[in-house]
Amino acid sequence: MNKSNQERCIQCRLIIQDCICSENSAFWAEHKITLLTSKREERIISNTGRLLRLVLENISPVYIGKKGWEKEVESEIMRTDYTPVILFPTPPVCDGQIIMEETGKPLNIFVLDTSWRNARRWLHKPVLMNLKKIGLKTVSPSEYYLRKQSAENYLCTFQAVTLLMAELRTKGFASVSFQINEKFTLWVKSLARERGLKIKTTPS
Repeated sequence: MNKSNQERCIQCRLIIQDCICSENSAFWAEHKITLLTSKREERIISNTGRLLRLVLENISPVYIGKKGWEKEVESEIMRTDYTPVILFPTPPVCDGQIIMEETGKPLNIFVLDTSWRNARRWLHKPVLMNLKKIGLKTVSPSEYYLRKQSAENYLCTFQAVTLLMAELRTKGFASVSFQINEKFTLWVKSLARERGLKIKTTPS
């Protein structure tokens, strides 16, 4: 039987024998993630935003294009328990750590979970244009080789968010980051095998 036709886990979307959801305990982060995505993107098996929702608890999706999505975004921006920012790699960007120190609050990080082409368009939607933009100080090599990246320093949603969590020195994240990244590695390798792609190995 072709792997693409085999039964899949409804959460991680891997074929059942490769499922990574067993004993899955999501990490609650002090920073909130507001995941801006679309129903179309969510249906793509190789979408990493859906995987991110399995490993982080303080995360909620907003579906761009769905009726009332702008109101949902406005509601998140108006929250008084977080400082809203948007994650995007192109300059100019602000330092998330400095924003936290100035406001005394954790961040509500808006993340554009779509292709880079769509992300550039979404970034300029009126409801998002006044958000402070933050980026990564250091960009690690991409471990996501299921889709072609637009540029060398452009990472998938999962890697960008987990690297940012580490850079922001998120409470407790250092103790779970290895397990979270290991799940990502296993997930990528499983989908790579399905597609007949060469599986990349990490140098020892």
